[in-house]
Amino acid sequence: MKKDYQLFRRTTPTWVRLALASGLAVVLMAADGKARRLEPLRNVVGAALGLVQQPLHAAQSWVNDTFNHAYDLQSLALDNQKLTATNQEQAARITQLTQYERDNDALRAQLDLKTKLTTPSIAAQVLYQVVDPYARKLVLSKGSNDGIIAGQPVITAQGLLGQITDVTPLTSELTLVLDTKMTVPVQLQNDPNVRGFISGHTNEGLLSLRFFSAEVPLKVDDVLVTSGKDGLYPEHLSVGRVSQIESAGENGQSTITVVPTAEGMSARYVLVLQVADVTNMAKRSKLQTEQVEQDAMPDTLGSRARAQAQEKQQAQGKK
Repeated sequence: MKKDYQLFRRTTPTWVRLALASGLAVVLMAADGKARRLEPLRNVVGAALGLVQQPLHAAQSWVNDTFNHAYDLQSLALDNQKLTATNQEQAARITQLTQYERDNDALRAQLDLKTKLTTPSIAAQVLYQVVDPYARKLVLSKGSNDGIIAGQPVITAQGLLGQITDVTPLTSELTLVLDTKMTVPVQLQNDPNVRGFISGHTNEGLLSLRFFSAEVPLKVDDVLVTSGKDGLYPEHLSVGRVSQIESAGENGQSTITVVPTAEGMSARYVLVLQVADVTNMAKRSKLQTEQVEQDAMPDTLGSRARAQAQEKQQAQGKK
C-alpha cells in the first residue's frame, strides 16, 4: 500500500522544490556576480512584467475605487437618513414645545383674567370645531353637569368670543360672534354714548358694524366693546377694532368692517361667564336685537348723504 501511494503521488515534495529553487538562486547570483552580466536579461524580464503589472494594477485601483465609492455612497445615504430622521424628530419636538408654550401663555392669561373678573366663570377647553360651512361654532369640554347653561357669554383673555347656544350633560356648543346669526350690542371704547350692534361678516374672520345710534366721527382702529345694556354681556369686553370704513352708497348706508380681538376658531381655552338669570337676559337681548333690526332706521355714517339725497329729490319735485 505504501508503494502504491508513492507511485501515484502527483506533487513534488516541498523540500525538493525548496532545494531546486535555492540552487537556481545560487547559480544565478554566481553567474551575475559583480559584473552584473544578467542585467540585460533582468531589464527584459522587468519590462515584460511591467507590461502585465501596470494593467493589473490599474484594474485593481479601479475596482478598489469603485467599491470604496459605492461604500461611501451607502454610508452617506445611511447618515443622511439618520440626520433626516433626527431633524424631523427635533422639528416635531420644537413644534410640540411651541404649542406647549402657547398653551401655557393662554392658561396664564386666562388665570389672570379669571382673578380680575367680577362675574363667576367656568374654565373650559375647546374640543373641536363643528363641521358646518354656514356656521362658526366650537364644542367645549364642559356641559350642564358642570353648570353650563344656554345663553351664557364666552370670553378669552383677548375679549368676547361668543355665546353658548346648545348644552349637553358633558359638552356645550359655542356660537362665535363671527357667525352671521349672532348680534352683540357694542359701544365705542372712547365714547360710551355711541352704541350699535355688531354681527358676523360675510367674509371669513371679520365682523360687521350694522347699526349706529347717530352719526359719529368713527375712525379706523377705533375699539368696540360690549355696552352691557342688554344685561347678558358684561360691559367693557373687547369685541373688535375697526379696520375699514367704506363710503356711503346711494342708499346712504356705510359698510363698516371690524376685526375681532379674540382668536375665533383657533381658540383653545375659554371662560364661560355665569351671568345671573341668563335665560331671561338672553331672551331680552334677542328681543332688543330683533326690534332694532325691524324698526330702527339704520343711521350709519352715511346719514348726511341720505339727507342730502332726500333734499335733492324734493328740490327736483318742486321744479
